[in-house]
Formats: sequence, C-alpha cells, structure tokens
Amino acid sequence: MKHLWLIDNGHGGIIDGKYVTAPSKMYIHDDDNIFYEGVFNRIIKNLLVRKLKRNGLHYIDLCPTQLDLDLDVRVDIANAYYKKYGNAVLLSLHSNAGGGRGFEVWTSVGQTRSDIFAEILGGVLRNTFSGSPFRADTSDGDLDKESQFYILKHTKCPAILPECLFFDNWDDYQLLQDPAFRIAYVNALFQFIKQAEHAHI
Repeated sequence: MKHLWLIDNGHGGIIDGKYVTAPSKMYIHDDDNIFYEGVFNRIIKNLLVRKLKRNGLHYIDLCPTQLDLDLDVRVDIANAYYKKYGNAVLLSLHSNAGGGRGFEVWTSVGQTRSDIFAEILGGVLRNTFSGSPFRADTSDGDLDKESQFYILKHTKCPAILPECLFFDNWDDYQLLQDPAFRIAYVNALFQFIKQAEHAHI
C-alpha cells in the first residue's frame, strides 16, 4: 500500500444527547440553527472512510468514538501507526470559526513532507469550490498556512489539517448544513487522496 491514511475528526461528538465539547467548538445562530463542529467532523469522516473502504484504500479511523480524545492521545496513536508502518499520513478534519469565510489547509511550521500533501489538497479545494475563498499563505511559495497546532507539531508522520468553511458565518453555515455540499467536500478529499497516492511523496 502507498499510504496509510489516518483520518481524525477534531473535537467531541454527542453522548446521551449532550455535546461533549460545549460550549466551545459550536455556534448558535438562532434556536433552530446550532452548529456542533465535532458532529460535522464525524459526519465528514464517516462518509470519507466509507468511500476509502469501497475503493480499497488503506485507512485508520483515529478516533472511533464520540469522546473528545486528548490531543496527546491522538498524537500517540498516530505515531504508533507511523512507527509500525512508516507510510502513515494524518488528515485531521475541522471546520473553522472566527469571522472569516472559506477554506484553509494547515501544516506544522517549516518545510516538510506535509507541505506537499497540503499543496495537493489546497489545489483540489480551490478548483472544486471556486465560489468560496481559499485562504492561503503564499509567503513561502505554497498554499498552506503554518502553525504550532499540537496535532501537527508532535506527529512524526506527514500531517495536514483542513478547515472546511467558517461555521460562525451564516453563508458558510448554510453550505455546511447542505447534504450536497458535504458529499462534494468528501469527494474533494477523496480526489486529494487519489492524487497523493500517485504522487512521488
């Protein structure tokens, strides 16, 4: 197998009817429009892993639970798979907040193999969702943004973190709630993975 895809859904889900990451990682537009990032991330992950399975690609569901696993636990799991197989790539699924719009792809600071994966994903997202902004940092010549996010900094394998739109923006929120958009986003992630499988990385 070319790569072992470690699919991570950021933040917690819902247990016994309660959002375990509340009050963070959620946004209340009004009583009828409440967004839970951890729930959305799991929906996307579940759709993606089913598609990977149907197409015979190798993956690990890094967080097969509704719990909000600590970041150091997620990192330890990812590093264990990388140590055993050597070809693991982490894809940590998120949605954004903070007053913007559009997509971002994050990597750790500095030039690493992660930047190559991020460049492929960034290109796919820009082409697929041309009506939404792609928020790039091209100061170092590529599309990714860089940060000391724990899950990116401490994983030993290549790791990228896409932010899918801004759930506190009403227009982006409406897209995030649209089943057709979700399918399109999963298809874009799958297209990225297929391209990465055939790239010399």
